[in-house]
Amino acid sequence: MKKVLLATTCLMLTACTTVQPRKATPIGMPTAYDFARENESITEQDTVWWEHFGDPALSALIEQALAENQDIEAGLAAVRASRAAVRVTNASLYPQLSAGGSANSNSDDGLDDFSASARGTASYQLDLFGQNQASRASATANYESQYFNQRTLELTISSDVAFNYFSVLTLRHRLEVAQSNLTISERINEIVKARYEAGSVSRFDLTSQEAAVANARARLPQIEQQLVSIETALAILLGQTPQGYAAPSGELLAMVPPDINPGLPSDLLLRRPDLLSAEAQLRAADADIAGARAAFFPSIDLSAGVNAGLTGGTSVLGTLASSLSVPIFSGGRLEGQLESANARADQQLARYRQATLNALRDVDVSLSALTTAEKREVQLEIARRASDQSLQLAELRYKTGADDLTSLLNAQTTAFNAADSLFQGRLDRLSAAIDLFVAMGGGWADAPTWASL
Repeated sequence: MKKVLLATTCLMLTACTTVQPRKATPIGMPTAYDFARENESITEQDTVWWEHFGDPALSALIEQALAENQDIEAGLAAVRASRAAVRVTNASLYPQLSAGGSANSNSDDGLDDFSASARGTASYQLDLFGQNQASRASATANYESQYFNQRTLELTISSDVAFNYFSVLTLRHRLEVAQSNLTISERINEIVKARYEAGSVSRFDLTSQEAAVANARARLPQIEQQLVSIETALAILLGQTPQGYAAPSGELLAMVPPDINPGLPSDLLLRRPDLLSAEAQLRAADADIAGARAAFFPSIDLSAGVNAGLTGGTSVLGTLASSLSVPIFSGGRLEGQLESANARADQQLARYRQATLNALRDVDVSLSALTTAEKREVQLEIARRASDQSLQLAELRYKTGADDLTSLLNAQTTAFNAADSLFQGRLDRLSAAIDLFVAMGGGWADAPTWASL
């Protein structure tokens, strides 16, 4: 019988020590990005990527958002809760001590037959099979995942602030273009009226130009409404009320996206907070498997107590006890818990691999978008200069009667669209640079104070 018990114990100990967490096995990483360029100069480890746009107003806005955004505040609270959970699991690794006392009297006046006692207890669970250690590892990994989720949120908020700020500047420039277009339409309208009164053109030209003026005037409130929508969204990101808020001024065309070095694709595994969060979740799932397996083994609890009488002569009574609990039949509960833990780990591994694929796609798409936006902006600038010259010539030719109003209106529309598209093209280029910074995982600084356990 003793041999059987010894063999069983050795078997259980061996099974416990062979429980090893699975490691993340990501997909095969490519050696380079398809759309990476050779002239990038900025290192991929920059911590404040927004400063490379060279706009102090942008830097001030992002710093304000990181300090006052309410979603970030809520995320920090979630991080603190996760950190507290780690401390709770740490407690299971140490003895638990408690003390108490009592007093009573059986007499009516409360003075006779008075007795008092004090007691102290200590208890400790032997973690022979690592169940408590597994719980702590799971809680720690969950905390790390929450930490990286917070970094992801901060990266998202900062990129949203940058995009909204650039959008505000773009809409302001587009509003100036629309107002300039209205001024041109009104000037042409005066020319058409003079020629109509002189009998040089028909009423068709006059009504056509009046319609053009009305359409030009109608664009203004539409752009103004878009500006209000984006500007109030920016205020919310900054953690302040939108009423009365006005975004700072800036020159959109003076801000040129910096050259960005995306680094190696394998760097994403150490840079992107969403990938680091997914990896931490995988570690938590592996720890849950270890805990589920440890539940099959016995648990041993040790306890000790001291009771002391404080009246009628001091008397001390000490106790020492231990208990052994061995699962014999659980109706499949333990087996189901282990199976569930394994399934969750498989699920998390698939999510980690999928997140890696998405990250690789994000970087290459952003690199391609940035290159495309730069090429497009060059042509938009050429188009704007040419259309401005064309409009000047068309207005002169209409005054002299060399061309009809249709040619002039077409030239005006082309000039307006070219100027409007140039600012939208610059926004697309700046947005592509923001997306690339985000796809690379932003920048990393030392862990903030709230991250320490």
